[in-house]
Amino acid sequence: MATRSFKLRLHVLGSKLHKWLAVFVGVQVLLWMATGALMSFLDIEEVRSEHVVSRAPEVLPANAAMPEWLDSREGVVSLATRAVGGRTVTEIRRDDGSVTLRDPNSGALLSPLSSASAQAIARHAWTGPPTTIATTRLIEGAVGTEFRGPFPAWQITYGDEDNTRVYIDASSGSVLAARSDTWRLFDFIWGLHIMDWTQRDRINSWWLLLFGIGGTIIAVSGFVLLANRFPRIRRRAKHVPNAP
Repeated sequence: MATRSFKLRLHVLGSKLHKWLAVFVGVQVLLWMATGALMSFLDIEEVRSEHVVSRAPEVLPANAAMPEWLDSREGVVSLATRAVGGRTVTEIRRDDGSVTLRDPNSGALLSPLSSASAQAIARHAWTGPPTTIATTRLIEGAVGTEFRGPFPAWQITYGDEDNTRVYIDASSGSVLAARSDTWRLFDFIWGLHIMDWTQRDRINSWWLLLFGIGGTIIAVSGFVLLANRFPRIRRRAKHVPNAP
């Protein structure tokens, strides 16, 4: 008898705990579903105001101070002195997106970078435990979802346990991306999360929108069902004496 009473109390306690947790967690689940459906419906370019605001850099004026060895000043948006692979270079960017590296003294063209220069940049970028460079490859096309440009780029694979790779812009020497087995696992999970199994970068697919709306309906209907589990306050009817 005592065991049965204990089980009954445990059942009642578990039922109450489940009920209140459902309310507490359910509110956030409802917000996740509803806001996820809304974000999937919105155009990301419009969200970023890319349709009305240009981020393109301004072209330097014709009278701007530039090195004498610069053969063409057309479309130049910036000149910067920086270090690439332990060497001082002048980086020239133009309004068409192109980047070139030159020797700051002679103006000699240094880009596209050689394999040795790319490896030097990769060694300088590495901050993990001592390792080696396993492979070096010049790529001119997308590598799955791992890297999509710009091209050409050097793919440097380290000899570490996580199979880390860096992608270095062959024109500017900038490290464009770093990928590892940990990143590849995350990328796969991310694709499942946003329901984009191929590109893994689309957050406004119809699949995601439909499931977001469906999840919102499930969450709302769950609250309706949950409301029926709460004890109702019964009001006692007041007896009104009949008129004589």
